[in-house]
Amino acid sequence: MKRIVIPLFLFFSGCMVGPKYKTPEVCLPETFSEQKSAEACTPSEDCLCTWWKQLNDPKLDAFLEEAFQANFDFLIAIEKIEQARAQYRIENSYLWPEIDLAATATRSLYSRNFFTGALSGANASSTSGSASTSSSFPFQNFFQIGLDAIWELDFWGKFRRAKNAALYQWEATQEDAQNVLISVLSEVAVNYVNIRALQQQIFLAQQKIAIDERQLSLALVLFEAGLDNQIDVEALLAILDSDKAALPVLETSLKQSIYALALLLGRQPEGLAVEFQEVQPIPSGFGKVPVGIPSDLLRRRPDIRSAERQLAAATEEIGVAVADLFPHISLTGTTISGGSETGSSYGYQSSHLNNLINANSRTWSIGPGIRWDLIDFGRTFANIAVQKSLQKQMLLTYEQTIIAALKDVEGALVAYFEEQKRQHFFTGQVGADRRSLELTEDLFQAGLVSETQLLTARKTVIDAENALVQSNQALTSDLVALYKALGGSWECTYSP
Repeated sequence: MKRIVIPLFLFFSGCMVGPKYKTPEVCLPETFSEQKSAEACTPSEDCLCTWWKQLNDPKLDAFLEEAFQANFDFLIAIEKIEQARAQYRIENSYLWPEIDLAATATRSLYSRNFFTGALSGANASSTSGSASTSSSFPFQNFFQIGLDAIWELDFWGKFRRAKNAALYQWEATQEDAQNVLISVLSEVAVNYVNIRALQQQIFLAQQKIAIDERQLSLALVLFEAGLDNQIDVEALLAILDSDKAALPVLETSLKQSIYALALLLGRQPEGLAVEFQEVQPIPSGFGKVPVGIPSDLLRRRPDIRSAERQLAAATEEIGVAVADLFPHISLTGTTISGGSETGSSYGYQSSHLNNLINANSRTWSIGPGIRWDLIDFGRTFANIAVQKSLQKQMLLTYEQTIIAALKDVEGALVAYFEEQKRQHFFTGQVGADRRSLELTEDLFQAGLVSETQLLTARKTVIDAENALVQSNQALTSDLVALYKALGGSWECTYSP
């Protein structure tokens, strides 16, 4: 008999109903359309692991390290990994028997009328017996202690499918945490770049206001001397007010960027402003970017990997639903009314506590059980349809995520390379305006031009420098966005 039962047990234990997951094949282009081979490094370079190092800013490095340790979004994502791991352990536990220890001690009061009626229809054997019975009812003691075991065999792979689904969800949460970290580090870098750019813009705006005030002062002197008209004075006054009005906007943006950075670092906002008292240059990185090929995104981008794992989990859930079409077989359980199961048990029962643990009080039960939902009015098939639809949704989400990743990279590439061109032109403009200012200063020293003309030349340089600052800010932000679009990591442990 054992020669037959054991092979059958192994056979059915290995049976798993439902579809078998296979990673979907995706057709991707061979290269990015916006890729410039001259600016891209080979995929073997480890550029993406610590991309922020190319910006060469120690303070930014320190902020990124702090964000890695204290950012709330990332810490929450880490806790979600712990939650998913615990859920996997729960699903894995269903593969094994459940053994419970139970103990009961009750004292019951029964209806006196019930016992009186029952006794009046019966003949008492003796007067002493009747007295004993009447003195003991209607109270009843009951003591019980024992073990109960239920083990539903995974004949159709329901529990194994559920365990696999939980495993894939666990892996997906790990990828989600990686994606959160990439986003956090990118936001820290962008906010830091914005802060440095706004500091320089405020400095230039203050210089421009000082020049406006000097020009207005000269115009008033000429107006009072009758050498200038009021129209020029009012025009200069309007320019001064306009430039002054722009300053509070820049200061507001600066403070908001600092407060946003503080949140990313897990700090209280007011404590970070003191670290930005000194104006510093915008960090810039002009190193080569490891663009690689589009298929690299499948392993680089954590959002793609997460979508693929969620698709795998959804496929396993179909098998869980399909298994409900087949009977539930318990090795140590018996099925009772209502579809619930009682397990095999071993223990002791007695009406007296002093003789609870002895051979005469022993009780046990054992036997297999089977439950099969033959008629559920289509509920099981509807659940299978639900899981199949969810699996299709996950497949579409996976494909959509890949296309979105391609869009992100293409957009980041064109923004970065085109901004490089603008930055080159603005650099040339600043150089030309500075040379023009030097010539104007020479003419002013020789008395060939007025101070007003000299101040106008200085304002022209300030405007060009301000445009260059904005271009440098955009260029570095575009570089950060490009690293983020590429996945922000290159098969390495992501840690600042």
